[in-house]
Amino acid sequence: MTASETRTDYVLGDSQRELARLEAQAGFFAEATHDALVKAGIRPGMKVLDLGCGVGDVSFVAAGLVGLTGSVTGIDLSAGAVAMASARAAQRGLRATFEQSQIEAFARFGEFDAVIGRFILVHFPDPAAVLRGVAQKLKPGTPLVSMEMDMSTVEASAPFPLYVQHMGNIRRMYQTMGLSPDMGLKLRATYRAAGLDPQMAGFTRVGHKDEAAGFDFLAESVRSLMPALEKLGIATPAEIDIDTLSARLAAEAAATDPAIFYPRFVVAWATA
Repeated sequence: MTASETRTDYVLGDSQRELARLEAQAGFFAEATHDALVKAGIRPGMKVLDLGCGVGDVSFVAAGLVGLTGSVTGIDLSAGAVAMASARAAQRGLRATFEQSQIEAFARFGEFDAVIGRFILVHFPDPAAVLRGVAQKLKPGTPLVSMEMDMSTVEASAPFPLYVQHMGNIRRMYQTMGLSPDMGLKLRATYRAAGLDPQMAGFTRVGHKDEAAGFDFLAESVRSLMPALEKLGIATPAEIDIDTLSARLAAEAAATDPAIFYPRFVVAWATA
């Protein structure tokens, strides 16, 4: 990869609170992640590489699928995330190891039977170049699996303005930074631009007024993004009032009882 293809600074940061948010996010998307990896062909005995592994949750899902005869290696830019992932893997007794590395600097792609990544391509200004660079380093027949959100699909079946407002602010922030909040929608075109012919599937989590996990997930995402939202002139801390946001989301949902459509979760996979 060239310097122009390198990932932008991770806009959510790597504070301890952000690492805890990533752990909570994993539970929110755990079912979709499991189903996506099964569809993409992750199976017992495989050696899997997880790109941008964070605190390890996607790696742990993969480890459950590859079993005792397989293994998972996760790489991430953040030393703190790698340390937390390693500690959590040891606590769970999983065959998962973690290393601090940039994707473009990793030298052992040819050792793996599958390469996976969740919510990674959205952070690159040229995601097709990232896929192309990885695919060129894989042994023939290795599946390259990407899981991304499509924030254009956010909706509620009854009025829920606070939810729509904050999801809209997040989309606007990514767009202002030159990144795509609708990466899931663009996965096919991205794979094709990288010279790959993908298979695809999509999943949508539908919540309700009593599902507090969704409100907490959005509020903590906004908390992590507040510096960027303020810097870009999209929202101020006073406007966000982060410490009451989750409770206000819950109160609005209770008033109208909507079906809450969270961002579509899209998976694409292709063999190198």
